[in-house]
Amino acid sequence: MKRTVKIISVLMAATILLCSCSKSDTDAVGKEYMLVTGKSGGVYNSLGISMAGVWDKYLGSNTNVISTTGSIQNIEMLIKGDADFGFVQSDILYYAQNGKEMYEENKQKGISVVANLYSEAVQIIVNAGTDIQTVSDLLGKTVAVGKYGTATEAAAHQILEAYGITYDMITVKYQTFSEASESLASGGVDAIFAVSALPSSNISIYAETHSIRFLPVSTSGSGAKLRKSCPFFTDGVIKSEAYGTENSVATVCIDVMLVCRSDLSSDAVYGVVSSLFNNLDELSAAHSKGAEINADTSKATKVGSMHAGAKKYYNGLSATGEE
Repeated sequence: MKRTVKIISVLMAATILLCSCSKSDTDAVGKEYMLVTGKSGGVYNSLGISMAGVWDKYLGSNTNVISTTGSIQNIEMLIKGDADFGFVQSDILYYAQNGKEMYEENKQKGISVVANLYSEAVQIIVNAGTDIQTVSDLLGKTVAVGKYGTATEAAAHQILEAYGITYDMITVKYQTFSEASESLASGGVDAIFAVSALPSSNISIYAETHSIRFLPVSTSGSGAKLRKSCPFFTDGVIKSEAYGTENSVATVCIDVMLVCRSDLSSDAVYGVVSSLFNNLDELSAAHSKGAEINADTSKATKVGSMHAGAKKYYNGLSATGEE
């Protein structure tokens, strides 16, 4: 099956060229911003509201925070010029800029990195009583990989292949977590892939009535191919206290990034970045994820190019030794 999603048609591209003046640097410097996030009430959306509140307070800007379906829609809106800033998972940005997975043969340009914010963990869930111990043990099993064309499904596809398992070697179920958890409980699937910040409320709810384990994933050892094929993955841990499991388990993580249109002025992006990092105490008070954000990790991106305005701020910290 051809793995592609046509995000921008020829007609759409023509529209971008004709309307490129609608979101000019003048608009951005004038502090009228559009921030695209995630589903209403989700972490991306609520964090976006908190972040926009901080930078509007200190910049005197007016930011419209928009709920979306997530990274793929956000990239589309940024490229079209319908948004200035947005939240994007690092893997989706990598696929977009390199023409892979859902962007096969459809490379996207025009997006720059502002900051790495926090990490989301890949979680491969099995029932505690199963004899499945490793990713390799999924060979021949029935696996829920997420809805087709989503970030979760792309991560599942890449991880399975790194461990030598292609989709034709398992029975693939393209299910939401809600659908997959019902299947796992009834024995309809053997494992579920999920990607979220820790702990996931959905997994926590399932773990209240079912004993679960997580399969270990790493960019070394059996999963060493991940390091080359997916440079956005970082090593992490699902600690036992996250879900009350018996043991902590190694996994891989994906960064959640704040990105922007590349054509925004350096002054505009510098202002947003400085207002955030100079007032992290207020962001932390407004949203729990604010406590996980800091300038040192925010500049350490493995995907994409840093916007000149963000780079100016981070370089200034290095010069003054304030990292």
